[in-house]
Amino acid sequence: MPAPPSALRALSHRSFLLFFIGVSIATTGQFMQSLAVPFYMNELTDSNWWVGSSAFAVLIPSLFMTPVAGIWSDRISRKAILFGSFFTQLACSAVFLALFAADLLTPWLMIGLQVVVGVASGFQWAPTQAMTALLVPPEDLLSAVRFVSLSFTAGRALGPAMAGITLLYWGPGPAFAVTIVGFALGLALMAPMRLRAAEPVEQEPFWLQFRHGLEYVRRRPAMRLVMFTSFIVACVGAVFAFALVASVADDVFSLGDGGLGWLTATFGFGSLVVGLYVTRFGDRHLRSRVEMAAVGVYALGVLVVGVTPWLAFGLLGYFVFGAAHMAHGVTVNSALQVQVDEQYRGRVMSVWLMSVLSGLPIGSLIGGFLGDLVSMRFVLLLYGGLLAVFWAITVIRSNGFAGLDLGPD
Repeated sequence: MPAPPSALRALSHRSFLLFFIGVSIATTGQFMQSLAVPFYMNELTDSNWWVGSSAFAVLIPSLFMTPVAGIWSDRISRKAILFGSFFTQLACSAVFLALFAADLLTPWLMIGLQVVVGVASGFQWAPTQAMTALLVPPEDLLSAVRFVSLSFTAGRALGPAMAGITLLYWGPGPAFAVTIVGFALGLALMAPMRLRAAEPVEQEPFWLQFRHGLEYVRRRPAMRLVMFTSFIVACVGAVFAFALVASVADDVFSLGDGGLGWLTATFGFGSLVVGLYVTRFGDRHLRSRVEMAAVGVYALGVLVVGVTPWLAFGLLGYFVFGAAHMAHGVTVNSALQVQVDEQYRGRVMSVWLMSVLSGLPIGSLIGGFLGDLVSMRFVLLLYGGLLAVFWAITVIRSNGFAGLDLGPD
C-alpha cells in the first residue's frame, strides 16, 4: 500500500488520530455552550455590556491560568492536564443545565460559572498545542499542527451551526446538554492514546521558569511578531466571532432567537474551507505571504460587516474573515512549532495563547461599552480600520512577516 501524502501522514498515527477526533468532538460541544451563554445573557439583559462582561469573565481567568498550564506542560503529563480541564468544564456544563432547567440561571450566576469555565479552559489550550509533538514523529509535526487547527475549526463551524438550530427551536438547555455529551465522548476517545516521553526540564521555581520562557520569546524577533500580531487580530478581529457575535447579530442585523448561529456558522464554514486547503496544500506557500494576505483580508471582512445593512453581505463578511482567521491561526502556530525547542514548547505556546486570550477580553469589554454608547456598527468600523492600519504598517516595514519563514535555530 502506498504511503499517505506527507500532509496527511499525521493521521496514520493511531494516538494522534484518537486525539484529533476526540478534541474535535469536545470542541464542537464547547462552542455550542460558548454561543448559548451570550445568547441567553443577551435575552436576559438586552445589554452589550453584559454580553461583553460574560466573555471577559471566561477569558481573563483563562489568561492567568495559561502560563501555569504552559509550565506544567513542560513538567508533568500533558494528557493529565487536558483531561482535568475537560472534566471540570463538563461539570460546569452540568451546573449550567441544572440551573437553567430550574429557572435559576441569573446573569451573575452565569458570570460566576464563566469564571470557573475560564480557569478550567486555561489548562486546555497549552497542553493541546504542546501535546502534538509527543503524538507524531518530528517529520510529521507540521501536518499534525494543521490538523489540530482544523479540529478547532471544525468545532467552531459545527458547534455554532448546531447551536443556532438548537437555540431557535429548543433554547439553551439542549445546547448545555450537548456540551456535556461532547466532553464525555471526547474524553472516552482520547483515553487510550499514548504519548512519547517529553524531554526532561530542569525543575526551577515557577516564576523563574516562566520568566525564562518569556526571555526565550523576547530574544527571537519572529516570535515577538507572532505574539503581537496574534494580540491585535484577537482584540479587533476575532472578538466579533467569539465574544460580540450575539451583539452583532442583534444590533447590526436584527437577528433574534438562534439567528446568530448563521453568522458564527458562516465564520466557521469559511475557516473550514481554508482549513481543509492548508491541511492538504499548506507546504506550497511561504508563511510570510499567507499571513500578509490573512491579516489584510481579515480587516476587509470586518469592514464589510460594518458597512453593509444587508444580512447576505454580512454573511459574506463573516465567511471572509473566518477564512482569514484560519489562515492566520495555522500560519502563526506552524511558525512557532517549527522554531521552538522542545523543552520550551509548553511555555512558548502558553505565551502565544496569552497574547490571544488577553486580546479577546480587552476587545470585548471595550467593544461592548462602545456598542452601548454609540453602536455596534461603529465598533465594527473602528476595529476593522485599526486592523487595516496594523496590516499596512507591518507590510510597509522592509521585512514584513518574513520572520515567519524561519526554521529551527
